[in-house]
Amino acid sequence: MQNEILKKKGEKVVLLGNEAIVRGALEAGVQFVATYPGTPASEIGDIFYKICKSPKTAKDIYFEFSVNEKVALEAAAGASFCGLRTLVAMKNFGLNVASDFLYPLVYSGVKGGMVIVVADDPSSWSSAQSEDNSRGQVLKAHIPTLEPSTPQECKDFTKLAFNLSERFKIPVMIRETTRVALQSGVVTLNEIKKGKTKGKFIKNPRQFVTMPPRVLEMHQELLDKIEAIREKISEKSSLNFIEGRSAKIGVIASGVGYLYAKEALKELKLGLPILKLGFFYPLPEKKIKNFIKGLNQVLVIEELEPYIEKEVERLAKEANPELKINGKNLLPEVGEIKPEEVISAVSKLSGKKSGFDFRKHRNDFEKIKFPKRSPRFCPGCPYNFVFSTLKKIAPQNTVFGGEIGCYMLAHYPPYEMQDYLYCMGSDISI
Repeated sequence: MQNEILKKKGEKVVLLGNEAIVRGALEAGVQFVATYPGTPASEIGDIFYKICKSPKTAKDIYFEFSVNEKVALEAAAGASFCGLRTLVAMKNFGLNVASDFLYPLVYSGVKGGMVIVVADDPSSWSSAQSEDNSRGQVLKAHIPTLEPSTPQECKDFTKLAFNLSERFKIPVMIRETTRVALQSGVVTLNEIKKGKTKGKFIKNPRQFVTMPPRVLEMHQELLDKIEAIREKISEKSSLNFIEGRSAKIGVIASGVGYLYAKEALKELKLGLPILKLGFFYPLPEKKIKNFIKGLNQVLVIEELEPYIEKEVERLAKEANPELKINGKNLLPEVGEIKPEEVISAVSKLSGKKSGFDFRKHRNDFEKIKFPKRSPRFCPGCPYNFVFSTLKKIAPQNTVFGGEIGCYMLAHYPPYEMQDYLYCMGSDISI
């Protein structure tokens, strides 16, 4: 896949969302990449590692697997302070680890463009502790955030994020979810740019020292930046667009929810208008108000908590007080949104029945007798030896503390050795 990512301008290749982000960073001239591996963002680090080990490209980019996500963010910030373009990748829990540094970093801003890729994992396919939603961190940190829907958007949004970051001197986040990160799609390639390999740090305590009373000025400057990005970029950006015919029912969608909305309208043969939001923060408030003005009902499709839905409720008080806003009343707040759930929600709002019986389909599916299999370590994994040995030699009634990582699979048979499990580094502390 490394060869596909490095193909020439104008070619079309099939890439995962994560692979497309790598290509977008290369086309933006990224110079420094740091990550702590975590699924569903793992491919980003794996690919950059291979690129930086290749004799052809090793000198163009610095890459490191950092000790943890906080260190990755700090290392990349240091490079950005010297004027280099930097990218950091992590999963949703990694943002929690990195948040101690993230908040003051957004206050101080950066010099070289800095992009932070965070992959959320609705349904916790690879995230055991909780079903995190990074968008809550986005609002708290006031960090501009883009939400791609397709691999092509993953590439294009990454390039835009670098330009946005450099223009406003602020880190910019790309928020993926599992289906966006790991779906495949055709991506049209542009030219790879080589950036400079050396930067220079110029002392500027007014920017880089977050101490009172200056930190309060920084807070206000950050809020001013966000409003400037809303007015100059988000409201006018093609990342937020409307498609479909005029009707009294509309759809507002972000991320993979946009693809499911398109699928639902196709299945039901409806031409309802869709407002697709590529910017999660700051939202294009004027565009949303104009979209909902003539509607009787709107359906908001997003994973997980209803952040956009609540903003639409707030904006509707001024733009359309009679608007009926639907979202988590029809779609789940727990787990990934499924295409059939979106079809069902649109069907209820429009009164248009689908020719597909989802209840029968689900019942038929549940009748299939799949062989039961608990998660296992990969064949040849040394953890098999480690845990089997520990279980043999440990005294009876030993309490085993668990942690996140592949070794959390020791919770399952045949080992069943984890009596509590919360997060990385917590086992001994507890």
